[in-house]
Amino acid sequence: MPTILKKVLLAEDDPDIQKVAKMSLKFAGVTDVLVVENGEECLAVAGREKPDVILLDVMMPKMDGYEACRRLKEDPDTKNIPIIFLTAKAQQFEVKKGMSVGACGYLTKPFNPMTLHAEIVALLNQAQKS
Repeated sequence: MPTILKKVLLAEDDPDIQKVAKMSLKFAGVTDVLVVENGEECLAVAGREKPDVILLDVMMPKMDGYEACRRLKEDPDTKNIPIIFLTAKAQQFEVKKGMSVGACGYLTKPFNPMTLHAEIVALLNQAQKS
């Protein structure tokens, strides 16, 4: 798994969160932040672009993040892409559900824009050691 992120796919329907996450990732050195607004777009773009990591919201139109994660992990073309949930859903059963459908990490909103990249890299490194 990468510790230097070049391409991140952000699946998030809130324009303000999109803007803050994209700016903080770019500031941290991510060269390409792809933004989609729902789970269906996430599946299509992930298969086509093969990002280093996918940041996935839970509550999105058309297909929620849990279903998108499950489908990404079932697809041979995307199953090895690390997925980290970035969501306001912070209850323990929601975290467990996110991990059970294939995510390697779970970050909750609101997040610290200055440490978002570092937290993602730490989760990826931790998942790699597991």
